[in-house]
Amino acid sequence: MPWIKENYDKLALGVLALLLLACSAFILKNVAGFDATFAGVRGEVAKSTKIAAADVAPIEAALAKVAQPVLWKQKGTLFVSRPYLLKEGVLVDPLAGSDSSQLYPPVPNKWIMDNGLDIQDSSVLEQDPDDDGFSNLDEFNAQSDPRDKASHPAYLTKLKLVRIVQKPFRLLFASYTDGDFAINTLDVKQPTQFLKVGDQIAGTPYKITGFEAKKEINPSTGAEKDVSELTIENTETGKKIVLVVNVIVNSPDSFALFNYEWNKTQFQKKKDEEFILEPETDVTYKLIDIESGQAVLENLKTRKKATLRLENR
Repeated sequence: MPWIKENYDKLALGVLALLLLACSAFILKNVAGFDATFAGVRGEVAKSTKIAAADVAPIEAALAKVAQPVLWKQKGTLFVSRPYLLKEGVLVDPLAGSDSSQLYPPVPNKWIMDNGLDIQDSSVLEQDPDDDGFSNLDEFNAQSDPRDKASHPAYLTKLKLVRIVQKPFRLLFASYTDGDFAINTLDVKQPTQFLKVGDQIAGTPYKITGFEAKKEINPSTGAEKDVSELTIENTETGKKIVLVVNVIVNSPDSFALFNYEWNKTQFQKKKDEEFILEPETDVTYKLIDIESGQAVLENLKTRKKATLRLENR
């Protein structure tokens, strides 16, 4: 016993060593029997270095939503439900749709706002935001886009008739009978000339080239009226004039004066003269008739006719 007291630490160390040795033996025994224990339950382990593809569809959908701008889905602005304007001291809802709320007749407020125009600017109808030479009022009348330079009214809408100078033609087709045509002069006292088709009219460069008998019914009275036509030709210029029996026709020297508001120019044209309207250089117009208070034009490309009336009528 005295030895144990004197060598207590050695004894404890020896006991601990024996325990460790016993544990090691137990572990070795179990390891040796591991394969036998699990041989019946384990199968072949498939070896692969391939990594399964991840499902990225949710990630892509989330990224697409993030990229989209945030939209305010309610009508009106974020802080004010509807815009209001002050008109003659009264608060007006420009989208109310009533006649009293219309700020710039005849253009509806909605058209102005839908096209992104400044409805608070009193000169909005005269403005030209796309710089195509047509005002917002012009664009509204033509139902074109005031913010698209390629969308605009026809250039002919910018052509205005400001004056007509009519000169009576000096020859009058007075009557006819059995192939003879009576020709009078208006400016010089001369005896009536009785001529046939192909004859030269004395004292003039004109000769008779054709005749067409015509009748028309007066819609008011129902009476028949003689409107037969005699065609004469200027032998120097080749230009033809149609004379209606007992009607004083306009002289080829008659002309119409036009204002072209698109480029702020003014020009005059005689009957049968042709012209173009810039910048539409591929379209030619012809002045086919000058009547009292109006001029008749023909688009030689489409063969459509248009009548322009004097501005003050």
